[in-house]
Amino acid sequence: MRRKTSFGQCKCGGVGTLTIKKAKWLDGVKPNALISEVAQTALGERLGLVAYYLPLAAKRSDENIEYVHQLRVSVRRSQAALELFQPLAPMRRSEKLRKRLKKIRRAAGDARDLDVLIERIAAQKNKGQKASTQRTLKYLQSLRKEAQAPLVETAEWASRKRLPQKFEGFVPRMRWRDTGAEETLEKIGPLFLDPIVLQFFYQAEQTLAAPDTLHQLRIEAKRLRYAMELMAAAFESGFREELYPYFEKVQDRLGEINDHATAAAKIGAWAKQTTDPDVALFLQAAIAQEDEAYREESGGFHDWWTTDLISNLKQRFDRYLRVSDD
Repeated sequence: MRRKTSFGQCKCGGVGTLTIKKAKWLDGVKPNALISEVAQTALGERLGLVAYYLPLAAKRSDENIEYVHQLRVSVRRSQAALELFQPLAPMRRSEKLRKRLKKIRRAAGDARDLDVLIERIAAQKNKGQKASTQRTLKYLQSLRKEAQAPLVETAEWASRKRLPQKFEGFVPRMRWRDTGAEETLEKIGPLFLDPIVLQFFYQAEQTLAAPDTLHQLRIEAKRLRYAMELMAAAFESGFREELYPYFEKVQDRLGEINDHATAAAKIGAWAKQTTDPDVALFLQAAIAQEDEAYREESGGFHDWWTTDLISNLKQRFDRYLRVSDD
């Protein structure tokens, strides 16, 4: 049943545009599939994309910044699948895999953040901004060149460690480890999802009382979103076509707020490294913009995030999982 995934077959020495591959839904997985088969499909596809994008991000990121972005997304989705299907995973090997994924994700962090900021400032330059824009852009591009080194080193490390082959060897080790007969996705899928949904709604209530816990709510929302993508085939079509898009709006708003907070912190660190006062001034202005956007969007979220909205969201989940108190 599990679709075969090709690991590490990307050749990065050629020319031309390569396909931007993504793995979000487990298309083709049926409700009556054994849960171990679902886990193998999920991890096979996601780890396959990590193996696909790592050499591209290391060797061809100047051709397409999406390679670094998709590497980071693929790692996050692999981490989410490993967490969700942990009861089926071999303990020691899964811990090694977790550390390896964390290493790859960390290597892509600064590179991706700089790509985003450079793209934004380059757009300002095209609108006729002053000379400090060009100098700031040049400074950030020098930082981006430095940020490429961890990606190159990590790709070389992955090649030495034969990581694609180890990914491929790990996938079949996802198996049913209980003493009873193995359950299908439609039977046990809701049980896998239940604690993640309940944890999200617990944090949702906490954020009403303590607005400074917004970051934790974002973490729980992203965790739930990835789990919903993995478990969608366990439920009727409305789960994917109606509930998921509605919940996605919540997570997207939280993500935008976090992006502003992260950007302000990152730009602040880069501003401290420059010796050019004009560049420092430009970056300080960018920090002020991010701080203002953070305050506006977080304030708007707290106005929007009410008891009634949480209750409505619970009712939507109640069609598939029992999360309400009544």
